[in-house]
Formats: sequence, C-alpha cells, structure tokens
Amino acid sequence: MAFSPIASGFLSGKVTVNTKFEKVDDVRNFVPQLKKENIAANQLILDIIGRFANSKNATNAQISLAWLLHKYSNVVPIPGSKNQGRILENLGACNVELTDDEFKELENSLNACEIHGHRGFDESEGKSFL
Repeated sequence: MAFSPIASGFLSGKVTVNTKFEKVDDVRNFVPQLKKENIAANQLILDIIGRFANSKNATNAQISLAWLLHKYSNVVPIPGSKNQGRILENLGACNVELTDDEFKELENSLNACEIHGHRGFDESEGKSFL
C-alpha cells in the first residue's frame, strides 16, 4: 500500500504556503514537505502535475494517483481524507489513463525536480519531526 499517495494533500495543489492546519490533530503540522519554505520550493512539481491534469481534464490528485497506479501494478493507494468531496475526487483517478508516453514524460519531468523537505529524510537520519 502506498503511504500518503497525495503527499498529505500537497500533490493536490490545494495546500499552499497560506494553508493553516488544525493545531490539535493534524499530522501535516509535522510533515517536512509541508513547511512553507518547502511548499514554495516544490512548486515546480505542482506545475508539472497541473500541466498533465489540464491535458487530461483531471485534477492534480487524480494525476498523482494515476501515475502511481501506472508505475506500480501491485500497489493499492489509499489516500486519506475527512472530506467526502476529496474521496470522490480520488476515486475519479480510476478513470484517468496515462499512455506509456505520457507516463514516461511525467516520470522524466518529475525525476528532474529537486525535492525539498523529503518525507522520511529526518527519520532515516535519526532526527525527530518535533
């Protein structure tokens, strides 16, 4: 199973530098990629996904899930949400098909990006999110 396949909402394009997360129970407060400076630094990723979303008449989240489904035939993404609209949006990803050429173009474009605030880096270095 893919953990956080939409990167805690970042890949949806709906999380911006101005997004305020709930203080009490929102784990996104501790996700390195969702620090304001990393959201801004990773904008190129959203631009690439957004371009594909526009060309496929889909949302960023749907393209992110379609990419994952195309790349890994043995993975089941389980995007979390507290919002029914987001759940329905995510389910719509099953209607988005990437051709092999589209997948390669998306994959190559994303691989060329430097990722800021990579989730897992701090854990692998024995550091804490807190």
